[in-house]
Amino acid sequence: ISWFNRSESTEPISVRKEFYYVVNRALYWSRKSDGAFDITVFPLLYLWGFGPGETRIPDQFPDSSSIHRRLSHVGYEKIRTEESSIMKLDSYVSIDLNAIAKGFGVDAVFDYLKSQNISDMMVEIGGEVRVKGQNSQGKLWAIAIERPKLSADLGEDFDWVIDLDNQATATSGDYRNYFEIDGEIYSHEIDPRTGYPSRTGITSATVTAPNCTDADALATALIIMGEKEGLQLVESLDDVEAFLILREGWDRFRWIKSSGM
Repeated sequence: ISWFNRSESTEPISVRKEFYYVVNRALYWSRKSDGAFDITVFPLLYLWGFGPGETRIPDQFPDSSSIHRRLSHVGYEKIRTEESSIMKLDSYVSIDLNAIAKGFGVDAVFDYLKSQNISDMMVEIGGEVRVKGQNSQGKLWAIAIERPKLSADLGEDFDWVIDLDNQATATSGDYRNYFEIDGEIYSHEIDPRTGYPSRTGITSATVTAPNCTDADALATALIIMGEKEGLQLVESLDDVEAFLILREGWDRFRWIKSSGM
């Protein structure tokens, strides 16, 4: 990823099949979400203090000219996959796979364990989960959805549990990595279409899907898309459901779910 990002070549770059798959799948979800999910958002993350290794917390918005300059090199249409290669259509495009790579990692471990004839398992990486069979009590795997709490620490409070039957789930939220200016909370989820943090009101989006790569990408997309547009997308997809928690104050929430959740 780092090598691809540093390169300014617009020639096709040959990559391993796993890297190709993840980027290709990311582009698929970019198209399905009308650009709400976009791995080329990377330059904007640094501008807002959320890039890899960043520790500073912004105390004011970046100036609009800086945002527009970065936006000129953002857009999933600026990269293309073909055969086993990835090509930049803009020399300065760079990508961040954080919103899909953990899900892919879960699927990779899951597929390996399945190939070893493991019939009952739960695979989890960074909160993204995929299950098969039953737990040690002979029941479906029960996965809790964390209650949103503005903290960098892992919470133990939850009000909802989903029973997964040979499915995957992923949750994206604004309550673990955020900053505050003038009493307003701003998420690390940057809208790649505007260059600004998402302001849809969704503080947590949980998605269930047949695999974790897709669940991971969709959870991020829903935060950016918002309640109405996001649920319309979910309802159009087979075997995909969602549970959204919306912030209505500092510690007040409401929730909404798709028809099959």
